[in-house]
Amino acid sequence: MRFLIASIVLLLIAFVIKVDLQEGSLPLASFYASSIPSCDEIPQESYVVVKIQQGDTIYSLFSATPSPVKTTFPERLAHFYKLNPHLNLQPLVPGDTVFIPIISNAKENCTN
Repeated sequence: MRFLIASIVLLLIAFVIKVDLQEGSLPLASFYASSIPSCDEIPQESYVVVKIQQGDTIYSLFSATPSPVKTTFPERLAHFYKLNPHLNLQPLVPGDTVFIPIISNAKENCTN
């Protein structure tokens, strides 16, 4: 019986530690002053208006209009759908115009 209670207590402690590390205060803590982004690291979002041609895909549009700041495809896709909510789950239609996000650094707006 003691073995069962000790096992349950250990499992409960392990579960509490796991939850605290994943969802608790530890990941949200700011330990270092270097975690504050510098002026070069603050992204500034703008967009380019593009008219869709036959055979265009979102990936080809992103390749044709590269962003100065390196971003992943899913991040840029999220910005794309934020600018073009009408295209969510819709195909690109030739002749339509879309906004392509261009993410750059915001040095001019920085006060640091």
